[in-house]
Amino acid sequence: MKKQLFLITLLINYIGYSQTFTNYTVVDGVIPGIIYEVIQDTNGDIWCVGWTDPDNPGIARFDGITWTQFGIDDGPHSNTMVSCFQDSNGNYWFGSVPFFGDDGVSMFDGTTWTQFSTADGLVGSNVEDIIEDTDGNIWFATGDGASMFDGTTFTNYTIEDGLSSNLLTSVIQATNGDIWFSTADKGAVRFDGTTFTSITAQNGLASDELSRVFQDQNGDIWFSSGFSDTGLTRFDGDSFTIFTTVDGLASNNIREIAEDNDGNVWFGGSFGASRFDGTDWLVVDQSDGLLSNGIRGIEADDEGNIWFGTFEGVSVLNAGSLSTEEENLASFSVFPNPVQDQLMIQSPDTSEIAKVNVYSVLGELIVSQENTTVIDMSTLSSGIYFAKIIGLNQRSNTIKVIKE
Repeated sequence: MKKQLFLITLLINYIGYSQTFTNYTVVDGVIPGIIYEVIQDTNGDIWCVGWTDPDNPGIARFDGITWTQFGIDDGPHSNTMVSCFQDSNGNYWFGSVPFFGDDGVSMFDGTTWTQFSTADGLVGSNVEDIIEDTDGNIWFATGDGASMFDGTTFTNYTIEDGLSSNLLTSVIQATNGDIWFSTADKGAVRFDGTTFTSITAQNGLASDELSRVFQDQNGDIWFSSGFSDTGLTRFDGDSFTIFTTVDGLASNNIREIAEDNDGNVWFGGSFGASRFDGTDWLVVDQSDGLLSNGIRGIEADDEGNIWFGTFEGVSVLNAGSLSTEEENLASFSVFPNPVQDQLMIQSPDTSEIAKVNVYSVLGELIVSQENTTVIDMSTLSSGIYFAKIIGLNQRSNTIKVIKE
């Protein structure tokens, strides 16, 4: 006897979003290759770093009109940059990955470039992240441990001093003064100035293979699993919560975390950007105007624009373009859900549906159909999928669908 299907209508408030992107590529003056990090300096200028070809400049600055590139002929000691930071004195620090020799860090005071390498006391040449603590010390997370620079001397920390791993991927200072490190293979490490404490998957992390650690304005600490596709972990000081694509993430591969001026936390990885407001998730990808779904850098500027460093250049989500248009609310419904064969999409005005994309839980695009209200899912395997409904005005909404 044919199994009876229960018609489950999932009513979704279709909040209108009008995503507007401004994109910059090599044609505009952006450095070629993957953009690994984006920052805004105290002058309001945007800096980005990256590399693909070590013969091309790895640093670019945007003053709002013109992109200016900096390569080894201009002063930096490397073109293969993966991290950048401006300290409280206005100096710029650029961390490189060793391609030719012992690269380390280049520091720019606005006029003069200075290099620091292992010969100067830096613990490692592969500098993944840079921060400044509240005492004015500069910290470097490297592939060989951590270095703290007081302006004169490097103090280094490795597994011999208590780190669980030397393969550090990022570093932050928490609001209580503790220094946190993420590692590529042994979870996270907290340093209170005296003792190192290891936090791993056994304690509640989604993975021990971490790409980022980040603290939001609420004090929660986030850990991204950029090397194991296991999603995000949020630590509130007492308990761990794991988020994946099932919850609304665009991808379980997250490589960057940032927070905007409104307290929303942004995550970038392999399948676009995800925004979390504390309750709901929003996904922004190429279908919305993003240059590339591959994201390595995110920065919110003073005006509320969100800058994304992508595999194809720099994308800017213009401030206010995600504001809610309450007067244009519409209701969408999908049925049956769970579905076996045909997924039906309903709205008060079906003509406003421009495209429907169906993604796997890993973020892979499975089905894409235009101007339709019926999606054939009969050939798909059982499991969880996400149907992204895109309107003619590029407003979109994503609905979780269960395939039986």
